Amino acid sequence: MDLHSRDQAVLDTLFFLEAFLLFVAPGPTNALLMAGAVKREKAVPLLIAQACGYGIAAACWFSLRPWMPPGAILALKLVAAAWLVVLGLRLITSARINTTKDGGAISVLATSALNPKAFIYCLAIVPTDAGPRALAIFWIVLLMITAATGSVWLLLGSRLGEDGRITDRVAGTALIAFAMLLLRPLIPLIAT
Repeated sequence: MDLHSRDQAVLDTLFFLEAFLLFVAPGPTNALLMAGAVKREKAVPLLIAQACGYGIAAACWFSLRPWMPPGAILALKLVAAAWLVVLGLRLITSARINTTKDGGAISVLATSALNPKAFIYCLAIVPTDAGPRALAIFWIVLLMITAATGSVWLLLGSRLGEDGRITDRVAGTALIAFAMLLLRPLIPLIAT
């Protein structure tokens, strides 16, 4: 394996890690999935609703990318990283996320479509120079990753029930780690 191939493999691994950490972190969509599992709702409609919501949001954000100036994307990365650190610290230090008892598919769809995680994925994680075909692949990857992470939250909800405080602390730490990974490409810009 040559140096370029090895570097690309590391970048691909980091991309998947960043995307996984972003979508596995607690938030409104995952709270609804966990609440749905607590209520013993069927998992497949909830995962389909999640995929549809994130798919709609990603299609919108990807279509706006060509009109976003490079400086705006850099600023959005910084704002996104700061938001993730704040959210992570709140999860680590405060009371548990309030999961509603309405974890239905319509709520999951609407919450996923409005979730800022899709925005962060599309504008901060996916490479800015990705062409239309690559964006289609990133869209499919988004659907696969959210299906996997949504399944994690459904499983947690079915296993933990109402007691998930330790999960919030671990996920808060993951959010902060993700923020650091998000800032990784900015280090050369800061160093110059």
